[in-house]
Amino acid sequence: MKPNFLYDDLRGWIEEARKLNELKEVKGASWEEEIGMATELLHASDPAPAVLFDEIPGYPPGYRVLVNFFGAKRMNMTLGFPTQLSRVELSQAFLEAFQAAKPIPYEFVSDGPVMENVLMGDEVNVLKFPTPFWHEKDGGRYIGTGSYDITMDPDEGWVNLGTYRVMVHDEKTVGFYISPGKHGRVHRDKYLKRGEPMPAAIVVGGDPLLYLMACNEVPYGISEYEFAGALRG
Repeated sequence: MKPNFLYDDLRGWIEEARKLNELKEVKGASWEEEIGMATELLHASDPAPAVLFDEIPGYPPGYRVLVNFFGAKRMNMTLGFPTQLSRVELSQAFLEAFQAAKPIPYEFVSDGPVMENVLMGDEVNVLKFPTPFWHEKDGGRYIGTGSYDITMDPDEGWVNLGTYRVMVHDEKTVGFYISPGKHGRVHRDKYLKRGEPMPAAIVVGGDPLLYLMACNEVPYGISEYEFAGALRG
């Protein structure tokens, strides 16, 4: 069974989740405690909706946080399969599609929505985003792991997407930890050996399919972008 994706990006995904009646919208929850506590409750419930938090105190309307996106019928929608498939059937259908995928090379483009709002240098302020304090014993506010992090091999030039916890340190600094053995860690070690800083991009609010590809084990030297392209066709 070939997947058929009804969305192109996160905005499209949100609209599809609304159609499934699996998206709840909550206004006024605090980033300090309430969003994290609500997310814990959602993760402990099955089925549970995705929740889109807006009008977070201290932030303008439209600065939103989406949680629990991958569950119930929206799992099927996210992976491009009919909502009537059971979880076992969905797992089998995705496995077959993933194994049959023939990677399609990615292309560089000069524009896109990501280029619409750009802040550089002194304008950068990570604290402009309503990053929640997720867990009681967290060391700070984590803007990931609901993100995917992009690095490039300095020797071979291939691009990797991975999911790593990303903590906000201050308005201009975040840090993320990459476990040993992960492809991003291999890239990091190569840059350390060279004595060079490693360029990295952290994507927040990106395509849900790319996020799921970043969570999967893709063969070394092949980009998750190429597998996502193969699945989308």
